[in-house]
This record gives sequence, C-alpha cells and structure tokens, in this order.
Amino acid sequence: MTSEFKTLPANAGELCEPSKEELIAENFPELKNDMILRAARLEEVSHVPVWVMRQAGRYLPEYNRIGEGYEFFDKCRNTALASAITLQPLVRFPLDAAIIFSDILVILQALGMPCEMVKGKGPVFPNPIATEEDLEALNPNPDVNEELGYVFRAITVTRHRLKGHVPLIGFAGAPWTLFAYAIEGSGSKTFSAAKAWLYKYPEASHKLLAMITETTIRYLVGQVRAGAQLLQVFDSWAGSLSPRLFRVFAAPYLTKIASGVKAILGEDAVPMVCFAKGAHWAMHLLESSDYDVFSLDWTMDPEEACNTMKGRAAFQGNMDPCVMYADDATIREEVCRVMSEYGTVGHIANMGHGMSPDMEPRAVATFVDAVHKFSTSTPEYVIGTRGSVLALWQAHYVRDCLVKHDPTKRYRIKVLNTVGDTDTTTALDKFSSTGVFTDALERALINREIDCVVHSLKDVPSTINPSTALVAISERHDVRDCVVLNKRHSGKGIASLDDLPSTFVIGTSSARRRAFLQKRHPSLIFKDVRGNVKTRLRKLDDPENGYDALVLACAGLDRLNMSARISFRIATGDIPHAIGQAALGVQVRLEDRDGEFAYNLNSAIHNTTTGIVCSGERAFLRTLGGGCSLPIAITSSIDIETNSLTMTGYICSKDGSTCIAQSVEGKASSSEEALALGELLSSHLLENGGKEVLDQLKATK
Repeated sequence: MTSEFKTLPANAGELCEPSKEELIAENFPELKNDMILRAARLEEVSHVPVWVMRQAGRYLPEYNRIGEGYEFFDKCRNTALASAITLQPLVRFPLDAAIIFSDILVILQALGMPCEMVKGKGPVFPNPIATEEDLEALNPNPDVNEELGYVFRAITVTRHRLKGHVPLIGFAGAPWTLFAYAIEGSGSKTFSAAKAWLYKYPEASHKLLAMITETTIRYLVGQVRAGAQLLQVFDSWAGSLSPRLFRVFAAPYLTKIASGVKAILGEDAVPMVCFAKGAHWAMHLLESSDYDVFSLDWTMDPEEACNTMKGRAAFQGNMDPCVMYADDATIREEVCRVMSEYGTVGHIANMGHGMSPDMEPRAVATFVDAVHKFSTSTPEYVIGTRGSVLALWQAHYVRDCLVKHDPTKRYRIKVLNTVGDTDTTTALDKFSSTGVFTDALERALINREIDCVVHSLKDVPSTINPSTALVAISERHDVRDCVVLNKRHSGKGIASLDDLPSTFVIGTSSARRRAFLQKRHPSLIFKDVRGNVKTRLRKLDDPENGYDALVLACAGLDRLNMSARISFRIATGDIPHAIGQAALGVQVRLEDRDGEFAYNLNSAIHNTTTGIVCSGERAFLRTLGGGCSLPIAITSSIDIETNSLTMTGYICSKDGSTCIAQSVEGKASSSEEALALGELLSSHLLENGGKEVLDQLKATK
C-alpha cells in the first residue's frame, strides 16, 4: 500500500447525482492506502494514519456553500449531497480516512422520534420520552434498510467515488448517549432528567437501551454491507455517568454492539472503534470487549490506557481540539508531545473530539502535515527516569522543553527501577553504593536501552561512569528544605525550627538533615522514612506511624504543586542544602555528547549560571570523596554581574555534635573556574578538621 500523502481531485467534492453502478455495493475499487486499517489491527504501518472528527463540517467554506438552502437532516438524506460533503475534506487535506456524513441521532428517528436541528441550539426532539408509557409509541424493531437506507446509499456511492483513495468510516451513537437525547429532548449540561430515569425506572431504561442497541447492531451491519471499512461508536455523554451507572447502563450495551456486529458479519467484520468520551475510569470495563480501537479524549492519559490494555487494542487520539485555535508552531509542538506518548504501531492520530465551526481549515492542514512528517521521518529518543511521581514530573519537564525546542523529534519516556526504588526500608546512609538512585539508569544508558537519563542532580554521584557525560543542568528552584507537620499539629503556632517541641518525632532518611537538625535541637527524635514524596506524606498522616513532622526538599513539593503541605521553609543557615539540590541533571553517553540530541538537550534545558555553580559544588564533593548518604552540605551564591562565586562547605558528625565549615570566594565565569574553587574549598575543609570527621563517618557507615 502507498504511503504517499495525496488529496482527491477538486471535482471529487462537487455535487453530482450517482450513477446506477455507484448505487450497487459491489466491485469497489482496490484500496490504495490501508494504514488506518493496519493500525487498527496492530500491524506495522509506513506512517501513523490521521483523520479528524467532524472533518466535514461548518469550519469549511465549501461545506457552507454546497449545503446552502438545505436543512441539516435533508443533507444527510440526499445521497449526492452527503457523498460530496464526505469527500470535501479529502480534497483539501491528505487524510488517511473518510467518514460518512450523517448523524448519530438518525437511530432515534428510525425508532419513531422526529428530530429538528435548531440554529443556535442544536438537535431538538419536540416530543421527548417523559414516561414509561411513552416507550409504547416507539417502533422497537424498525426496518433499517427502509428507515436508514439513505445512509447505506451514501456509503456505497462514496466508497465508489473514493476510488480506493482511503478507507471509509461508518458510525453510530452509543445507546446511553442516544438514550440521553431521547429523555432530555436535546443536549444538556447535567443530563439530570436522563440520569433520573436510570434511578426511577431502571427496567424501562434497560428496555429503551436494549431497543437502541438491537437497532444499532443492524444499522452498523448494514453500513459494512454498504461499503464501510471501519466503524466507530460515539458515546459522547459517557463521562456524565458515575462509574456504577456506566457499569450497569452503558458498558453492557457498548460491549454487545461490538460482539453483535462481528457475530453477524463473521469473516466480513471490520475493525471497530469505541469512543467513550470522558469515561477514562471505565476503560477496564471495556478492555475485554470486541472493540479493536479505543479513542481517547484529551483528558485521558495514554500511558494509563496502554497499561490497562496491555497491547490488546489500538488507540486513537487524543490532542485537545482547542489546540486548533493556536498558531502553526504550537500545533506542531502539541502533535509532537501527543504522538510521543504512543508508539508507531497501534495508533491512529486524531483529536480528543471534533472540529468546531469557528476553527480554521489552516489548522487542520497543519495538524495533518505535522502527523505525517512526524511519523515518517522522526527519530525517537528515549528518556530514562525512575518511576516516582517527582521523577516522572522531571522527565516530562525535560520532554516538554525538548518538544518546545525541536518538535520534529519523537521523545519517549521509559521508567526504570533502581535499588533505591525497590528497597524502601534501608536507610540511605546504609547503602554501599553512592548511586542508590542512579546506577540502574546509568547501566541502561550505557547498554543503549535509553538515550538520556533525567536525574535530581543531588542524587547523581560526583564521579559518574566515564563512558557518560552530563550535558545539561536545569535552572535551580528553591534550594531550601522544609518542615511538613502532621495535620494534628496545625494551628499550634509551629512556624520555625525554634517552635519544634523537644520530643518531636521527625521523619527523614537524610544523614545531612538529621545531623544539622540534631546540631540545632539535640533532643529531637529521628525516624527513617522512605518512599516517594506522596508515600512519605501518607506515612506522616497515618497516626500509627508516629511521625510528628517530615523534612523534605521544597523544590519537590513545589514542582508537584503540593506547596500547601509545607508548614515552613528552613533557612540554609540552619540546614545547608545538598550538593546539586533543586536542579536537574541530564546524562548521555559520552560518544553522543557532541551529537544533535545532546545539543538539543543543552539548548533546551541547560542553565549556564546553575551549571557553573553546581560544577563547583560537585567538584567540592568529588574531592572530599563523599556522597549524598553522608552529612555533607553546601551553600552557594553567585553574583551574575561580577561572576563572583561564594561557597561554604560543611561536614558534620552523624549526631551533629561536630560540624566543620569553610568558605571560598572567587571568580567563576566558567565551569572550569568553578571546579577549581570547589576543589579549593574541599582542601580547606579537609585541612581544618574535616578529614577527621570524614574518616570517622566512613569508618562507622
């Protein structure tokens, strides 16, 4: 099959009455581009296929011209007009699929419910279902060929007129969404009337849902026999239901549609897409269904969906439609960001919902072009990270910076486990390695499983593997530590270290924080606490664990938007910060240091000032021969105008009873000059009592 990106000729979207041959669902032209069908079946593709919900509609000037004078449903019923409208977007854009022009509400019309399209309001049912008795007025078993044959004819004619250019998609509304329209009489913000029916009349609700389901099955089967090559079921209002209501009144009928259609069609079955908008929590209820593809809206996390499906289904989506209001550069950035969440197999690019009338055709052209270019010529770079919430925030931050800098590349995040992640009980100062959180990541980098590693710089040993290099250090955030009080102590006036009661139990696994707090408050009680930030906070809040407070890094809580948990921030004069604290470090293979990816990392992320300061700090730690598991600390400041760097280094005994501090100041306009200052600071500290403290620390570790 071809991978060339072509549009249909201009006359394909013109109004033309069908010939007798075009009305026969036989001898369709050979398909030239089957990428969307291959993607739906989890097969290899030459490019990621793309189409757009509501790709034929009011945002297109040609749609408004050709449909002038026609009511909406008259357009749907006019075979020539529906076919021409379907093909219009493929004349403009090199899309990978066409979707028949129709509406999900035609099923309710077939059941005997007239519908009007009211300008400024949308679809309106003059006689909505109000009572259980109203169900008796419906036609429970309509002849879909008679009532909806106009859709089938439009599909057949359009399939012929596509001339095998791309596949044709058929569709229907999901039972719950159609049920909601039938009860409400129109769209709704709350769907209170429809949901009230589920509670008040559960048996009647199931009766109506079953009626819609059986008709929909026959309708979709008819579409395939008419020429549709892929089917999508739109559950537009799925997200309005609670998980329980979805499980009882939506999921069973959605599932039955897929299994029912495929059972009838047998070997002629086509791939089916389920779009349960807003129902991200219901993915697990549909994972064992017969749908081949799940369309995700923009609120859904592709990674979570992929983890739920475990490779059993393809995905479609899920760019926020409102991105289409942005300029071309922003659209391309978002395409890069969204498509990087998926692999090249089993993904159909689309938005999380459809086009709006006030959007510009220019945006669709950019979107489609960006998808095609990204998926055909884009190298993939894999960003390695730990799996904690904070580590993932850091990895996503780096990826977002890369996307902003160069949206023509694919950046994928890969989570790896480290010793520090798997062993969450041993105190940090008891590990034999200084790379508790980095060694596994470094090995994966060297083994080419990943292309870079994102670290909290304070976790990176001062001496890294010689076959790797740090190519970027981010701008530093708040370097201070903070106290997070157990909620039972809120309102007690504890706003500084001086206010801490002498018998407080402080949770920390940091030898540095413990030593400096003991130096200040010898009577405090310390208890190890391990785990990611959220795990530690849960341990603090659980009264059975006995913690009165935790000491954490301000930067981590700030980055996770959890600053409200901070009771007070600790001045660096009381607890000096760790080496590299509040900065991120990005590590690559040494052989790639001068390559394009390393250049982009440096350009997108590196902060020169922070890089200079942290080079001095890391040189200080490296020359000392210590690591983050020892009570070694530093404070640093640089005058940007004069490039004067001041550093004060500290080394404490474990109990804080002995603390040696030394300072240096000098010009540091480069990392090399800062490195020399860091080495000088280490020498001063060792020569003035630091060596004895360090030797004792190493002997008792």
